[in-house]
Amino acid sequence: MSVIVLLALAQPAAQVRLADESDRAAFRSWFVLLADAQFERHTPDVVDCAALIRHAFREAMRAHTPEWVRRADLPFAPQFADVRSAPKASAQGWPLFQVTPGPSPQYGEFADAKTLIALNARPLGRDTRALHAGDLLYFRQPSQPDPDHLMVFVGRSPFDPDGDDWVVYHTGPTADGPGEVRKVRLSILQQHPAARWRPLSSNPRFVGVFRLAVL
Repeated sequence: MSVIVLLALAQPAAQVRLADESDRAAFRSWFVLLADAQFERHTPDVVDCAALIRHAFREAMRAHTPEWVRRADLPFAPQFADVRSAPKASAQGWPLFQVTPGPSPQYGEFADAKTLIALNARPLGRDTRALHAGDLLYFRQPSQPDPDHLMVFVGRSPFDPDGDDWVVYHTGPTADGPGEVRKVRLSILQQHPAARWRPLSSNPRFVGVFRLAVL
């Protein structure tokens, strides 16, 4: 059975269930901004593609106090509402992601790329016209030591007035160093010189578009 079919059968039971559409809109606004901002100023916790998603997800759930804004070092102070129904941290950590399958799953603050997709997101198919801001593009490159790769669809960016199809991602560590955050328009990515990185239905390495279960 293909990776696509297996993921399509998955029914993520998100630990985080936001109260209403206004909370989901608040989360989406913060998540997209914080992923996008990694290209403007890098934080040390973002070391690969999954860490980018974890960072944006976690920080979107926080109370964005003046102290948080100061520490976040954003180029401007966002005016988004906070998420009111964020989960509470416990002595075992912050239960943001489902990390094990089954009828009695466990939850935690860390999830790798494969777990984010399999247990914390739902598939929308392989047509990028389904993308909304905050959705994920998932590639699987079997020839690489870490085959699962995620990108965040930003759409319109406050940092780049031209275009409404921006995508941001972390390359992950490479043989030459720790890698970096990159940002590109979807229309350019679809013409990537390496065909295996094109988000096109004709590319077997492009698994598809996924939406976080919390949304």
